[in-house]
Amino acid sequence: MTTDYGEVVMIQSEWFDDIRNNPHLSFLGTVAQVYILDRHNALIHWLMEVVVLQERICEVPGFEPLAALGEDGELVKIIARKQLTKLLNQVTAPLSDEIALAVSLNMGESAEWREIEIMPALRDITARMSSRVFVGEELARNEDWLQITTNYTVDAFVAINLLSVYPVNLRPYIGWLFPECRRMRNYYKRTREMIDPVMKKRDSMKQAALAAGQPAPVYNDALEWIVQESKEHNYGYDTATFQLIVSTVAINTTTDLLQSVLADLIRHPEAMQAVRDEIVHILKVDGWKKSSLYNMKLLDSALKETQRINPVFTAMRRSVEADTVLPDGTVVKKGSRIHIDTHRMVDPEVYENPEEWKGDRFSNMRSQSGKEHLAQLVTTSVDHFGFGHGNHACPGRFFAANELKIALCHLLIKYDWELAPGTPSDMFRLGFSQRANSHTKVLCRRRETVELDIDSL
Repeated sequence: MTTDYGEVVMIQSEWFDDIRNNPHLSFLGTVAQVYILDRHNALIHWLMEVVVLQERICEVPGFEPLAALGEDGELVKIIARKQLTKLLNQVTAPLSDEIALAVSLNMGESAEWREIEIMPALRDITARMSSRVFVGEELARNEDWLQITTNYTVDAFVAINLLSVYPVNLRPYIGWLFPECRRMRNYYKRTREMIDPVMKKRDSMKQAALAAGQPAPVYNDALEWIVQESKEHNYGYDTATFQLIVSTVAINTTTDLLQSVLADLIRHPEAMQAVRDEIVHILKVDGWKKSSLYNMKLLDSALKETQRINPVFTAMRRSVEADTVLPDGTVVKKGSRIHIDTHRMVDPEVYENPEEWKGDRFSNMRSQSGKEHLAQLVTTSVDHFGFGHGNHACPGRFFAANELKIALCHLLIKYDWELAPGTPSDMFRLGFSQRANSHTKVLCRRRETVELDIDSL
């Protein structure tokens, strides 16, 4: 099949369990084997495809973090699985505090309806809560830092489009002319300027504590984790590059799903109210705990249903590093590229009325024998590729799921929502990729009467 990525071999998703751990199938060769933090992010797929295959774009100053995706990917994976996931219970309450501030700043406190562009607002909220865990409270509330992490990928996306129309050998030179590339270089420089003093301050405090015979201070964020894990696994790293990588991936992915599920809930007000009722019931009893978020099964279901209908990537890609035999005996030659279709996510033999958004689809599925685990948002299968599947399933999905749920708790309990009249809300589609519409506008107002003061929990 000829696609926007060239010639590919399409294979059916039913075969995926047979080939998912095949060492000869990877995303963009050796780069794919290490960069597996977020396989379901269409923007990152696209960036990696262009940056790696059209390699002279890597030479444009400012693109260093994207060019380093492969080099630092294994370290990203280790940190996501080893550090981030085990910290979920400890960060639940701090994330709620951060989101409370972010929501107030972006949605306001007025009980009157106001119109806002939802994607920039949700991107800022996501950047703030992700930064709280990645770089700590000090930088998470630094407006310069938030501007860098939210805007770097946006400019990269535009810059790649602009550069792609020029001959390959001219791109490293043409890149100096575009304002987007200039801003990317500035973001990269400012990232280093902001992180280096923080790291030096921490080192000084550790040395002073040791000199005084006291325990060294402990920091539970990605700035500290990268130091620990790089030493343990003997990886080289650059802190500024690493932070732009994880911020780019985490912010775009979470923002996209957050906007999509909010739009679906607005279209289905009865589902929104049912989710509100569940949130209030659980938080009244248990407060902000990891287990509380797990027990929000209807909210979990709504997220998984939105992801099912509107995955950001409608085919999973693999490059073939050695001749590979498919389950039907077909030999796919080395150097080929295969796409695994995801049609089972909308297959009527798998899901009843698959084109219809049903917020309780997966919460109802939990009551069916043998499907309790499969119905959870973070569970992957050949019937639901929202977070990838197999070796390349997103290891950061547990943290992302908690972020999404905490954010939605605040957004739904505190505000009423409507889509702005005439606003576009359909997904933006490009080839096998689709994303939430960046032009969607909503109406929101602070609810005068709320069932629970979630900020006091």
